[in-house]
Amino acid sequence: MLQITLHLLGTEFVKKTRSYLLLLSLFWGIIGFFTFIDGLDGKVFDAFCYFVILESIATLVIAPNSHGIHRKVLLLKGLLFLFSITLAFIDVKGSNFILSLAFGLIYLSIGIFNIASAIVVRFVMWRRVIIWGSIQIGYSLFLILNYNYVISYVLGFIMMTSSIRSIIVLIKKNQSEDNNSTRTSQLSRKYNKSNNNFDAESQGSSKHLSIPLTVHIWTPEGSAENPYIPRPVINRYIAATDIKGIISTGHAAIELGSELYMSLYPKDEIDRSPKEFIRTLKATPENNVLGRYLPDYQSEISEWCESNIKINFTKYNVQALKQFWEKNYHNPIYNLTSNNCSSNTAYALEAALEGVLHNENSNIFTFFKFITKPEVWLAAQIRNRAIMMAWTPGLVMDYTRALHSIVQPTSKPWHKFSILEKITIRDFFASN
Repeated sequence: MLQITLHLLGTEFVKKTRSYLLLLSLFWGIIGFFTFIDGLDGKVFDAFCYFVILESIATLVIAPNSHGIHRKVLLLKGLLFLFSITLAFIDVKGSNFILSLAFGLIYLSIGIFNIASAIVVRFVMWRRVIIWGSIQIGYSLFLILNYNYVISYVLGFIMMTSSIRSIIVLIKKNQSEDNNSTRTSQLSRKYNKSNNNFDAESQGSSKHLSIPLTVHIWTPEGSAENPYIPRPVINRYIAATDIKGIISTGHAAIELGSELYMSLYPKDEIDRSPKEFIRTLKATPENNVLGRYLPDYQSEISEWCESNIKINFTKYNVQALKQFWEKNYHNPIYNLTSNNCSSNTAYALEAALEGVLHNENSNIFTFFKFITKPEVWLAAQIRNRAIMMAWTPGLVMDYTRALHSIVQPTSKPWHKFSILEKITIRDFFASN
């Protein structure tokens, strides 16, 4: 969450608030430590329950005002929190056991998933992920065996681990600032000398631009030539199989008018036979092959079909996007897991959104305003899952929608809506 928030606020904001954020992260971790240790008297548990009740009620009150993915996330969060805390108040001892079992199984499944994906995919820092997965499994067993004060244990553990991650992210941001600023200044001089259709004003990252930035998604279901076999989760995030047995994995690309189109393919078709499938899943250099970029969207349509999902951004960082394009265009590398069409699109979008939320009045309260948005948490979860396995068109679609709701929110102020607005079950589960 911190990484996404700081990226959207930009380098200038990080420079201004780095010391405050480091102190806050350290203080947050200390509070988490004492919450974990001193929660045995139950006082932290009671205070936390009252806080969560107020939070869940406020979330459910505001949720009807939102639209699309924002509404769904708020409703799910509010209902889940309210149910959990109501359960805790009805029967403290029994609910502690149920909650400890639930949290324990969640951490156990996540730990096993992290270890399995690290062994199979071998992504960057996969050894660290195996260690972290082992810690999660050990912690899950601790929760199941020590269920009397599960709220304090879970809350303290989350606070401590998030504090450590925040400090690591801030240190990495500090180390990369000089290199990024040097590359950006060089690129800026290069583009100022070149002939292009973007004027000096459009180089700013916080302005609404006339040329929309479009993320194209070909979902596995939408790109299938024939009627597909219904498998909701698999069809959305992995691949769809039609009635003739043809597999469609979908595709993702990003377009900036006539100026830029990033649609990555392997130059030569990759062998995807069952014997080679496990080997090609590994995100290792030996599985890198030469890639190619299609020249424009019309070429994509002529070779295949139109995208069935289009998400437009009018607020983006032209300079950062062109820097990403310049870095990748002249040496296109394709890897089925670590650098495919979906990951290329996701990282290009991240580059285009660098610093878009920053303005002259941004301060530490601006940071808290954005990091507490549920869409930031959702985007962070999607990104973590994708990095540990592989980016797919379905994940890119959800990630793009989450970022779009952060950068270009469509909600009106909460005081202008009616709390009696009708929300149906069909509307809650309807797709965007």
